[in-house]
Amino acid sequence: MNEIVLNDEIIKRVKEEVPDLTEKLMGKDLIKIILYGSCSRGDYSQESDIDIVLLTNCDRIEVKKYNDGIASISTKLAMKYFSVVNFVCLPYEEFQDKKEWYPYFRNIEEEGEVIYG
Repeated sequence: MNEIVLNDEIIKRVKEEVPDLTEKLMGKDLIKIILYGSCSRGDYSQESDIDIVLLTNCDRIEVKKYNDGIASISTKLAMKYFSVVNFVCLPYEEFQDKKEWYPYFRNIEEEGEVIYG
């Protein structure tokens, strides 16, 4: 099995591909995509994963309809780049309401890189 080795080129390609792949899946439900974590800060290691949040028009129940499709996208990218891509889907309104005080959301807001929307 190939070793997972993350680098700038892989991150760049994933950032380019994710918007198209997720927009095809989610359509108008997709509002914004944010790369966050070590890849957005630039302090990732070769073994780091790529963390991406999808902000949607859906509530936490509705968004579950995309679980299988998002898992397929994650698997496709992992097989192509030998890198783990983690997606988190969140309701846009909830993110907006909590980003000032909820540490996880605040971290995404402060350190994240918007790649769509």
